[in-house]
Amino acid sequence: MDLNIEKIELHYLETKDHKEMATLMEHEYRHLKDSTWDEKDIATLITKFPKGQVGIKIDGEFAGFALSIIVDYSQFEDSHSYKEITGNYTFKTHNPLGNILYGIDVFVSKKYRGLRLGRRLYDYRKELCEELNLKGIIFGGRLPNYHKYANEISPKEYIQRVKAKEIHDPVLNFQLSNDFYVKRVIKNYLEGDHESCEYAALLAWNNIYYTKPKQKPITQKTVIRLGLIQWQVRPYNSIEEVLEQAEYFTKAVSNYRSDFALFPEFFNAPLMSKYNHLSEAEAIRKLAGYTQRFKEEFSSLAIAYNINIITGSMPELIDGHLYNVGFLCRRDGSVEKYAKKHVTPDEEKIWGLQGANEIKTFNTDCGKIGILICYDVEFPELGRLLAKDGMEILFVPFLTDTQNGYSRVRICSQARAIENECYVAIAGCVGNLPKVSNMDIQYAQSAVFTPCDFAFPSNGIKAESTPNTEMILVADVDLDLLKELHTFGAVTNLKDRRDDLYELTLKK
Repeated sequence: MDLNIEKIELHYLETKDHKEMATLMEHEYRHLKDSTWDEKDIATLITKFPKGQVGIKIDGEFAGFALSIIVDYSQFEDSHSYKEITGNYTFKTHNPLGNILYGIDVFVSKKYRGLRLGRRLYDYRKELCEELNLKGIIFGGRLPNYHKYANEISPKEYIQRVKAKEIHDPVLNFQLSNDFYVKRVIKNYLEGDHESCEYAALLAWNNIYYTKPKQKPITQKTVIRLGLIQWQVRPYNSIEEVLEQAEYFTKAVSNYRSDFALFPEFFNAPLMSKYNHLSEAEAIRKLAGYTQRFKEEFSSLAIAYNINIITGSMPELIDGHLYNVGFLCRRDGSVEKYAKKHVTPDEEKIWGLQGANEIKTFNTDCGKIGILICYDVEFPELGRLLAKDGMEILFVPFLTDTQNGYSRVRICSQARAIENECYVAIAGCVGNLPKVSNMDIQYAQSAVFTPCDFAFPSNGIKAESTPNTEMILVADVDLDLLKELHTFGAVTNLKDRRDDLYELTLKK
């Protein structure tokens, strides 16, 4: 072929391409009934499935095209007709949630035959099939030379002899050379196709990369966005005012499409101011009376703003025993409780808090997480147990009154990130509460920490807030980087533990 070609380009079809398509087809398919596509048909296909309609231009001249739809093939039999599969040519059978890419038409101008343009169009379909995770490609292939043998052999025998190279069929030969196989012969497939005697070979190509979708759609994200709330303690007259502030911050981090919102430890402590006439131990037990309401309201916020909320912590009274608890309120409406295991000497002495006994990880739509409240993060055994159970992100709501106390939480959190090869997010309260006993001045700088390896910041700090300022901190963490670290890190802490020398077990 003596053609001086400078550029061959594949492009998505537009309605304006119809005129050139029609001109090419009128001559090529003049023997077929209603062979030329109407402009409204092309417009419909482009509207329903723009990626499925592509054309080829050579130096700006229209040279060919491919049309396709997606179908739920379980709704059809292998003996279907072209009219049935296209919904009487309306393409209402196109289903974006289907499992098969169905070929409607492929055409290449005679002028440009021999340039393997058809192969380009079919390769595009295969790539599209893989991109959309479809099971494969199916279409009815014409048998344009069958009319010459119809009085002698059956369509099945004709196909066998084409495969054996005893008969030349330009369409079927091309399909077989492009990795398609014949599923069966279809009778009365395309009305008016006298060359094929209205027979067709049902051709298929299987996508080896296809992954069957789970019955329950689960989206496991790899890049997770964390929203940390650095909460300013201030006087409140009612629980409604605290909830209003909580919704404000939830909305703020949700607007940035965060997957998690982390609140600090005892962010609702200002509500104890109305009980200052009582002892500290009695006042915090009054505060525990609000906990159920906070749990319910935070769960509603999680659903409304499509975000997983870690509620910081608040007191809970169970059978006369006082615990420091919080709730993981998932955006699917489910709620689970976590509790502080180690209480500080001051919490035990002033408030009578007790440590809880359950240690567990939590499954979320963004991976497996752990939650340790403040002082708990200073005990490395807890982080190690959670890491052994698959924790990828550790959340630490805290409340510290001095920079010394804050430094203990921060430094230990960074250590947990390194030794457990995970991300650690910490969030605390700032400001002061002169009218609440045992809740005077707060110091905090919220942050997200990472392991210290080449894929992460060299100092292990992904992001940090301005100290002692009410604000939100939003940061992205990539779970795939953790997977690589576990195997290819400069050091691999999780793998290199000497289990032959020591072990860590959880007592019942």
